[in-house]
Amino acid sequence: MPVLNYHQINDRDQNSLTVQTAQFEEEMQYLVDNGYHAITPEEMLDAWENGTPLPEKPVIITFDDGYYNNYIYAYPLLKQRGMKAVVSIIGSQTALFTDNGEENAYWSHLRLDRLREMQDVFEVQNHSWNLHEYGERRGCLRRRGEDETRYETLLREDTEQTQTLITDAGLPAPTCYTYPFGACSKESETLLKSMGFRCTLGCEERINTVTRNPDCLFELGRFNRPAGQSTESFLHRALGED
Repeated sequence: MPVLNYHQINDRDQNSLTVQTAQFEEEMQYLVDNGYHAITPEEMLDAWENGTPLPEKPVIITFDDGYYNNYIYAYPLLKQRGMKAVVSIIGSQTALFTDNGEENAYWSHLRLDRLREMQDVFEVQNHSWNLHEYGERRGCLRRRGEDETRYETLLREDTEQTQTLITDAGLPAPTCYTYPFGACSKESETLLKSMGFRCTLGCEERINTVTRNPDCLFELGRFNRPAGQSTESFLHRALGED
């Protein structure tokens, strides 16, 4: 089961993770034309836990950080094709733009009302409250010399803050945690499992094999979609096609 990872979709080259709208549409149409079926993490979990059948050639399409341009450009293209996806929000950014009301296709993040509107296509998951840090800490990793109890308290409180933001908005509680930068450890996995998360998304580039071992649902591999790569090159690599 391959997992594709996008960030920004817009028509102005902005950074190394920005994909042009026409190219994103081409990639989604390729999936449809070649028999792939986009599922959500919740559908994957339902299949694993309850035996609910999955479609042939399942693929998960993810969007990290929760940019507003996901609503403007990706949402209608996915909806037109009957495709599902997951958007993992940075809680502090969604809270900020919900409060100030700003919407800009090039730099703002999704407001809560937009997330509610997008539920027919997008499943909302947790990408931390504010752990997109470089330096002494990288994402969810413990800082050098940081006390174990203090670290666990920080990660738990940060995660719960985004959970509360989402559920208070009337959205389903996230069951999948998306690691900032894909940075994870045995400590973070143990804590997130204790909080009720049933799967996690990492950034190691590999196609996942879902087995009866519950560990297969954690640190799921994803193929990051960079700018400047052809559709053919990216999808053949991410889908494991010859």
